[in-house]
Amino acid sequence: MKRILFICLAALFLLPGIAMAHSKITVSTPAKEETVTVSPAEISMTFNTNIEKLSQFKLLDESGNQVPTGDISVSKASMSGLVTEPLKNGAYTVKWTIIGADGHAVDGEYAFTVNAPEATPSPTPEATATPADSSPFPSAEVTKAPDASASADDNVSEEPSPSVPAEDATTESGDNGVNTAIWVIAGVIVVAGVVIMIRRSRK
Repeated sequence: MKRILFICLAALFLLPGIAMAHSKITVSTPAKEETVTVSPAEISMTFNTNIEKLSQFKLLDESGNQVPTGDISVSKASMSGLVTEPLKNGAYTVKWTIIGADGHAVDGEYAFTVNAPEATPSPTPEATATPADSSPFPSAEVTKAPDASASADDNVSEEPSPSVPAEDATTESGDNGVNTAIWVIAGVIVVAGVVIMIRRSRK
């Protein structure tokens, strides 16, 4: 009877020690039940004891489909892996399986939510400038007033003077020379006749 009681008391003292030897998460990113407004670039977990290199985790969406992650790295008590694609808004679950310091395999899970604001497309700017051709007001054009004097001069039509053909002018000039020679000869004859008559009258 005493032996049974001693065994029970020993078990009460040993069980907490065995339970404490199992690894558990102390810090995680994203944190358990956290709602993030930006898709996380990495999933990381830190445990209360060192873990083995064979430790792994999976990332599942709210439909239970596995989300691709990068290579998982383990360093002492930490395990992490990159998120290769931006996560859509929704609930996600991290399921992990580690090999603790005591050599036992321990698994667990935790959830977080992504609620990133959706990008609002910016309105396309419209052309505010109105083309010159489509302007409702006609463009002002400076019209120069016609010069009155110039218009008067232009209205007066000058009749061109008749031009004398070259041949007619030459002929007319030649005729004038012949007439002059005739008159000179006639004058000489008249003077000679007068002189002869004067001499005869003196004799």
